[in-house]
Amino acid sequence: MRPEIEFLEESEFKVKFILKNASPALANSFRRAMKAHVPALAVDYVDFYLNSSYLYDEVIAHRLGMLPIKTDLERFSMQDKCVCGGEGCPNCQISFRLNVEGPKVVYSGDFISDDPEIVFAMDNIPVLELFKGQQLMLEAVARLGTGREHAKFQPVSICAYKIIPEIEINENCNGCRDCIETCPRGVFDIEGDKVRVRDVMSCSMCMECVEICEQNAIAVRETNNFLFTVEGTGALPVKTVMKKALEILRSKAEEMNKIIEEIVH
Repeated sequence: MRPEIEFLEESEFKVKFILKNASPALANSFRRAMKAHVPALAVDYVDFYLNSSYLYDEVIAHRLGMLPIKTDLERFSMQDKCVCGGEGCPNCQISFRLNVEGPKVVYSGDFISDDPEIVFAMDNIPVLELFKGQQLMLEAVARLGTGREHAKFQPVSICAYKIIPEIEINENCNGCRDCIETCPRGVFDIEGDKVRVRDVMSCSMCMECVEICEQNAIAVRETNNFLFTVEGTGALPVKTVMKKALEILRSKAEEMNKIIEEIVH
């Protein structure tokens, strides 16, 4: 059977879905591709022209590097694949400028971008506080990168999955409720004089229910279905991250097939 995706929850920054009919290797490759291979914009270096705040240049630069930036993958190229040869041009990088005086709390929305469409994903992230007489003037340059290079380029903040088990309760169940009391996730409840599975999605496969059941009435088995939880940073829509990750996996698989064919022939 071919792998399938069933969406359970979807919001601006978070998606929950089930990856069905997939091997653990595919599930983990999908997770790693979303975190480490899908590119996103992030501040790469900062030119400071004036900084009389209480924070060192390096501290401010690090904070700017961790601010997510709305990314257009159709417009920007990776620097090693850009026509400029990595020198830096409008096709592979973008600048954010700031010139403010205190007293003021500097937010991500205070930066002026070269392109009004490419801005920090949220405009209310505090960067630092300037007091009376302090000034900050800088230019921050962002480029595309991937999570393999640095965490600041990751388009997702959380990307995790777990196996959705198959839980079977056979006719040996006498309704003693021991499994209900011992289960830390509230997977079971009682219906009449029999225990039933209330929420299989919550099961962590700790096997406490199997161990405590003296009637051997409960069986918990692994399946090829996985529950994914993915939270985006705002750099890219989560569905775009998923689509791009699958395209990358397909490209790598095709490349591997070509290498195998060359070896065989």
